[in-house]
Amino acid sequence: MEQTLGDRLRAVRRRLGVSQVELAAKAGVEQQSISRVERNERLHMRSDVLARLVKALGVSADELLGTAPDQ
Repeated sequence: MEQTLGDRLRAVRRRLGVSQVELAAKAGVEQQSISRVERNERLHMRSDVLARLVKALGVSADELLGTAPDQ
């Protein structure tokens, strides 16, 4: 089964040892928004939100979107 954006976001966040609350504060987004994406209740996100999450996590957008060459 292919991983969703939420699956990848959760995996990266956990790998880095960051809680949803910490990520929300660092990225300037609602914790509830992160939770909804991770539970696959929201399958898409605005590009500005994606950019803030990428910056807060220190990863590439390709990694979160599943478009990195090694994915």
